[in-house]
Amino acid sequence: MSTAVAIATEAVVAFCRPTVGYDTWISELYPFLSQRAAVAYETVDPANVPCTSLTGAATVRDGDGAFTMRILVPTDAGEYSVYVHRTSESTPWAVEQITPLASE
Repeated sequence: MSTAVAIATEAVVAFCRPTVGYDTWISELYPFLSQRAAVAYETVDPANVPCTSLTGAATVRDGDGAFTMRILVPTDAGEYSVYVHRTSESTPWAVEQITPLASE
């Protein structure tokens, strides 16, 4: 479970950088994303991302603890809900979605 929290946290750190150029932003976000999420986040302009930093420790919101988790990550623009998934206990966690909690 702590690995899922770490991946979610690192993904939000990479995500919350609106002043970074697109190529740098997406290339540094890719390692945390599933293939499906990578395609979706290619359409995001980082300049439109409102958060710039984390404001506390991430916490588990829910999930089964083995294959699917939702992690809450607090930022200066509010909490983000990060959905992480893996297909087996031997595969790495990957981020499927990063969403402002207020919009869920």
